[in-house]
Amino acid sequence: MWNVYGLARGGQGQSNCMEVDMKIQYNFMLGLCLLSLIIGLSSCATAPSIAQDYHVVPTPVNVSYIPPCNKPTWVVGEQEVCGFLVTPLPSEAVRVGSITVFSPTITNQLQLSYTMREDVPPWQPVTRTKQIMPARKLFIQDIRSGQEIRLGDEAGDAFLEIKTSQYVIWRYQWNGQSETTRKTGLYAHILETGEEISIAQAPDLAPWYPESDANWVIYTNARTANNPQASLRAYNLSTGEDFVLSETIPDYGRPASDYYAVSGNKVTYITPWKIHVYDLLERTVHTLAVPHITSPVNLSISGDIIVWWDKFWHGYDLQQDALFTIPTIPLGWENISVQPARPVTIKDDHLYWSLKVNEEIYHFTAPIIRNQ
Repeated sequence: MWNVYGLARGGQGQSNCMEVDMKIQYNFMLGLCLLSLIIGLSSCATAPSIAQDYHVVPTPVNVSYIPPCNKPTWVVGEQEVCGFLVTPLPSEAVRVGSITVFSPTITNQLQLSYTMREDVPPWQPVTRTKQIMPARKLFIQDIRSGQEIRLGDEAGDAFLEIKTSQYVIWRYQWNGQSETTRKTGLYAHILETGEEISIAQAPDLAPWYPESDANWVIYTNARTANNPQASLRAYNLSTGEDFVLSETIPDYGRPASDYYAVSGNKVTYITPWKIHVYDLLERTVHTLAVPHITSPVNLSISGDIIVWWDKFWHGYDLQQDALFTIPTIPLGWENISVQPARPVTIKDDHLYWSLKVNEEIYHFTAPIIRNQ
């Protein structure tokens, strides 16, 4: 009896041991589950911060898709470029943040103090010798007073080049037949005072393609009989200083302004296979250490960031002397047929550009992020 009882007690003890083991295993598995849940929640919590630079832009509807690129279109140094797709190098000290869509601000002209009006006469065939065509007119309208001021006269055409908050930069082209005291060339009108500034006139200079920021106007002095060598010049609207920045500017059949830009007191410009930065106050020039330059165009500058196109979009941070890559295709658009609509420009450490899909324009922006 004892043995049977003992066996029975022994069997019950074994059963109790099994129950303890099962409880331990259950608690262990429960602990693992809880740990996995905590890790999962932690991963979910950190996911937005990890993926914040990979903002998904909605894909356009009714798009044309292109097959994945099997081989690169370009190989530039260490980077392979496939169409408009390019991946930044891991070593880059500056990177482009999340690409997002934005709507360009349309300025309400009724809120401006001054607006511009152009009067372009309809084209007419020349029917007689020395026929004088109607002049192209340019007007400044003062919204506050209602007064209208004409730039130029009937002896030539007036063309609007640039309008800023302070100046109207315009070009006058004499028709060569009517009497006038005004020379063909580039002028500035001071909006608040009505004063006129002569920037550059023929026959001494042949100014084209002005760019302006603050008190500076940068322009091309084109080749003429009096100017056998084209040059890049700077004019200060406050002091009247005018001087040469470079005696060599590219001539590739594009507007010369594609090869230079101005921001504040800095001008960036291109000479064959080099990109330079000119300090207008110090009168010093710095050449960027950029390898693999072939045919850069579409320069833009703001602050210490320079942007240009050369096989793909590049950027340069003057603060760190760092070259970086600018991807322009949003995540998820890699196999969509797109075309460039507007070049990449830089303003206050933000990039802006546009792409065209099925004749519709999409505008994008992305911040510049400096790795600390």
